[in-house]
Amino acid sequence: MKPEELAAQTLRSRLSRRGLLRRAAVLGLAAPVVGSLLAACGGDDDESDSSSGGEATEATGGSEATEATGGEATESTDEPEATEDTGGEAEATEPAGGSEDVEATGQIVIIQGVDANSLDPLLRNSTPEFNLNLHIYDMFLARNPETLELEPSIVTSWESVDDNTWRLELVEGATFHDGTPVDADAAVFTFERAAKDTVGDKPRVQSLANQIGFVSATAIDAKTVEIKTDKPAAIFPSLLTSFEICPPSYFSDESPENLAKIAETPMGSGPYKFVEWKRDDHFTCEANPDYWGEKPTIKTVIFRPVPELSARVVALQNEEAQIVTNIAPDVAPQIEQSDNARISSVTGGRIIFLGFRCDKPPFDDVRVRQAVNYAIDFESIKVALLNGNGERASTIINPPHTPPDAKAYEYDPEKAKALLAEAGVPEGFEVTMDAPSGRYIKDAEMAQAIAQNLEAVGLKINLKVLEWSVYAGELLPSGEPDEIHFLGLGSPFTGEQELFYVHPTYSLNFTRWNNEEYNALYDQLTNSLDEAERQDLMNKISAIVMDDCPWAPLWHQVDFYGASKEIEWEGRADSIDATEARYIG
Repeated sequence: MKPEELAAQTLRSRLSRRGLLRRAAVLGLAAPVVGSLLAACGGDDDESDSSSGGEATEATGGSEATEATGGEATESTDEPEATEDTGGEAEATEPAGGSEDVEATGQIVIIQGVDANSLDPLLRNSTPEFNLNLHIYDMFLARNPETLELEPSIVTSWESVDDNTWRLELVEGATFHDGTPVDADAAVFTFERAAKDTVGDKPRVQSLANQIGFVSATAIDAKTVEIKTDKPAAIFPSLLTSFEICPPSYFSDESPENLAKIAETPMGSGPYKFVEWKRDDHFTCEANPDYWGEKPTIKTVIFRPVPELSARVVALQNEEAQIVTNIAPDVAPQIEQSDNARISSVTGGRIIFLGFRCDKPPFDDVRVRQAVNYAIDFESIKVALLNGNGERASTIINPPHTPPDAKAYEYDPEKAKALLAEAGVPEGFEVTMDAPSGRYIKDAEMAQAIAQNLEAVGLKINLKVLEWSVYAGELLPSGEPDEIHFLGLGSPFTGEQELFYVHPTYSLNFTRWNNEEYNALYDQLTNSLDEAERQDLMNKISAIVMDDCPWAPLWHQVDFYGASKEIEWEGRADSIDATEARYIG
């Protein structure tokens, strides 16, 4: 990106000051140029102080609900342009100490559909949990909110020394919230903790160590760490965007008491410090005045879980919340017409799908799995529940790696019936389908509609809709969902990670699917650094997944956020970042 392009982004207010500093560092811009861009960004002290104008009251709780769907808000036409960093190029260093000191003021309330179950970086298994951790911890790397390209964070440069060695440089002057330094020893500790199979008596969810073939981490000096892997691990830098650096001083004690504390009272080096978490009510954090990077302008950020959509909308319109997730598409026009709120929409990285238990009849027969794919009338679901938004997924890979020839399953109930008959599935064969309520856009309603589709081709569906806390906190960790489970996995944009979702070793893959051809090609993919070869392999693997279908991919969810007109903030495809919010005027 040229400096003038960076300036254009800044002037369009699509690039945060934090992002501006990162991009400027990567581009190696001179200080005077950076200063002029900061001014264009509205980054002088006077404007920052304007954030104090938006005091917000806490939102009242809600009741039942599901996440948004349809609605009128249009889908973003901006496709994520993130690319994998397979070349091991060294990136520029962000200036230590971040931007100028700005006293944070004001408060915003962010309402999500569900609460977290655990905030231990190795146990969290949902985006709402990641959203909380993103404020308390620093991820090793970050993504540009608009392009999703990799950017420096607590790691300021990264390079591939050889096929099996990565070298990371950490920022100078950063400390954890307890005052201990962010250094190479902390990075080594974090990688070694992530390589353990369990956290206490619980299997870890974080899969970075498996995906890169982690061998060892070594401190070269106070700020440099080298990671050895047993394969090239092209996606290693991308994985670092959701990998929290942890303070050994807080995490070393692995007693049950301390692990419980870690799961509920997070402590990292991020832009916000943990204040209080009252489960199912609120999670509060406050701006870290000693933050090494650009300091937040909003002093207090409160996350609230409110499952019921109508309650989230009322809270937004009553100015009890400033950012609200999962607005149903059919409700979006109502918000757009209000005086004090607006809609921000973006096609996220979350893939909504049905997973099949391939180790259980009748789904141990590929014809039955294909029959379910043909039986789903997504066009009707899109009209009835999603207000015309979105398309049936033709692959499980997000842009920019979507195979060019990928084709979604067509709605063909007669073909579905024929496949079921061919597989010997009798009319009225009973199948149990699990689905969450309140986590994804219209999740319970979509599950109901799909159950009707499946009953129309001869299956009898026992639909079990569970609250998210039970679904994600009990059913999925048991590893034993029923024959069909409704789920969404989101945010990677590497292709390799999306394909890993159906790998036999992935912790959230409950399908028990094991395809030798897939396994062999996936192994080749994870050992290749050649981008053309990797894309060709991803195309082939995607075709296998779609044909042998351990999943019925539904759609790449379009995320609709409600936002107060008092704040400048836009939804992004990978997370909610309150550090990008600021009050207007």
